[in-house]
Amino acid sequence: PKLTLDLGLRFYWIQPQFDQAKQTASFNPSLYDPAARAVLMQRAINPTTGAVGSLNPVTGEYGAGNLIGTLVQTGRGFVNGLYANGMGLAGQNGYPIGLIDDRGIHYAPRIGIAYQFNAKTVIRAGSGVYYDRFQGNDVFDQITNPPATIRPTFYFGNLTTLGSSRGVFAPATVRGFDQKGEVPTTYNWNLSVQRELPARVLLDVAYVGMRSLHNLARYNLNTAPFGSAWLPQNQDPTVVNPALDGTRTNSLNFYRLYPGYGDINMSQFGAMSNYHALQMSVSRRFSNSVAFGANYTWSKALGTAGSRTDNLHPTNYRSANYGPLFYDVPHTFVFNYTWNLPKGARGFMNNPAGRAVFNGWEISGITSFFSGEPDFINIGDLPRPNGTAVSGGERNRIYTGSESVGPRPSFSGNPNGKKDIYAWIDPSKVGPAAIGRSQGLESGQNPIRKPGVNNWDVSVFKNIPFGSEQRVLQLRCEMFNTWNHTQFSDFNRTVNFNAQGQISNLPSATNRFGFGAITAARDPRIIQLAARFRF
Repeated sequence: PKLTLDLGLRFYWIQPQFDQAKQTASFNPSLYDPAARAVLMQRAINPTTGAVGSLNPVTGEYGAGNLIGTLVQTGRGFVNGLYANGMGLAGQNGYPIGLIDDRGIHYAPRIGIAYQFNAKTVIRAGSGVYYDRFQGNDVFDQITNPPATIRPTFYFGNLTTLGSSRGVFAPATVRGFDQKGEVPTTYNWNLSVQRELPARVLLDVAYVGMRSLHNLARYNLNTAPFGSAWLPQNQDPTVVNPALDGTRTNSLNFYRLYPGYGDINMSQFGAMSNYHALQMSVSRRFSNSVAFGANYTWSKALGTAGSRTDNLHPTNYRSANYGPLFYDVPHTFVFNYTWNLPKGARGFMNNPAGRAVFNGWEISGITSFFSGEPDFINIGDLPRPNGTAVSGGERNRIYTGSESVGPRPSFSGNPNGKKDIYAWIDPSKVGPAAIGRSQGLESGQNPIRKPGVNNWDVSVFKNIPFGSEQRVLQLRCEMFNTWNHTQFSDFNRTVNFNAQGQISNLPSATNRFGFGAITAARDPRIIQLAARFRF
C-alpha cells in the first residue's frame, strides 16, 4: 500500500524526412572520386601583358583575372554541367531518399517509483530513455547543393547575351549529412523527496540528471589543415620568394582537401550534452488569503554543442568545444506570491463608500534572480609579424596556418570579476594568442558570463463588487521591472590587440563602448493598466 511502481516501454520509429521532389543532395566522402577532382583556373602572370590573370592548366590559355579560382568545365565529376563529385542524390542509385539511413525501431524503457515513507513524506524516483526527431532545416538546407541549385556568374556580357551565355562557376559551399543518421537520444533520471511542513507548506528537494547523445552539430570537412598556409606549395605563384608566414598564401580553394568545393559543412550526430541539478521548492496553497511558492535550482549544463548550427573544432572538439552551453544558468531563484489584503473598511469606515475604497485589494508578483549566461570572447585584430593590425582570414593564416580556424584569447586567470559598467570582466586577464603556434585551443568554450537577472514583477488588483460577488469590476495595475532596476544584458565581447600584445580597444573618452563595456540592457519598467468586468 505504500509503494507504487510504474514500468513502461515505448516504441519509436523516427523515419528520415525527405523532399518529395527528390531535389536534395548530400556530400558523402565515400562517393568522392579523386580521379575526377576539379581543375581550377590558376593565378598566373600573362607573359604577353605582364599582368596577373588566370591560366587554364588544361589548355594553357591565359584569361582575365576575374576567372581566377573558377572551375574548368572539363573531365568527370560533372552532373548536368555542374560539379557534383561526391554528391549523393536523394533516391538515386540506391542513395537514401532522406539522405540518411533509416535506423528502424528504437526501444525506450521507463520506470517510476513512489514510496510513501509516512503520512507526510513521499520519496519518488524515475528514469527513462527518450528519442526525438531533429528539426527539418538541416534536410531543407541540402536543396541548395548541386546539381539542384545553379549559381553561375556572368562576365563580359549584357542582357542580350545572357540567355546564350553559360556563365562560370566558383567552388560552392555545400552541405552534407552523416549517412548513418543516428537518432538524438536522451537519458533522464531523477530522485526527489516531498515533505509536508507545518502551515500547509510543501517542501520538494530533487536531484535531476540528463545525458543526451547523438545530437546534431556541424563539421567543416573541407577546412584548411593547421600550418597549410605556411607551406611553399600553397603560396601565391605570382610572388617571388614569398615569406612563409601566411601573408602571401594563395587562395584557400587551391589547396583544400576536396578541390572544386568551398566549405563542406557536414551535419553529424556526434555532439553530446549533460545536465545535473539540485532543485528545491517550497509552496503553500491558497489559504487564509495567502499563497506563495519559491524555487531554487543549482545546476550545470555542459556539452560539445548547444545547437545544431554549432561548429566543431576540426581536430579535437572534445577539448575545444566541451564546456558550459549557452543556456547554462548555475543559479536560478524564483519567488511568486498572491495576497488578498485584509478588509480595511472597519469601524466607522464600514459603509458602502469605505468598502469600495478599502476592501478588495490583491497583490501578486514574481521575483526572479538568475545567473548570467555564458558566452565567448571574439578576437578581432591581432598584429602581423611587422606589427600592423590584421583580422579575418589573413589573421587566421598567420596565427594558426589555417584560414578556416581562428585563434582564441588566452587567459592568465579568471576574467570574470570586475562587474563595472566600463569593465564587466577583468581585461588584465585577457591576452593574445601566439603567432604560428595557435590551434584555436588557447581557452575553453564560453569562458565568460553576461550580466544576470534581478527582476521584480508586481501586480495590484482592486475588486469592486456590484451588488453580488458574481458581478465584479477589477482594476489592474501590472508593473514589469517594478523598481525600474537597470537590467544589463550584454557587453562588448570583441577584443583587439596591438603589436605589444596589449588590448587596443579598451573604453576611453573617445570609445565609450570599448572591450568589456556594457552595451545593452533589458527593458526598463513597463506599467500596464486594465479593467475587467466579471458578471
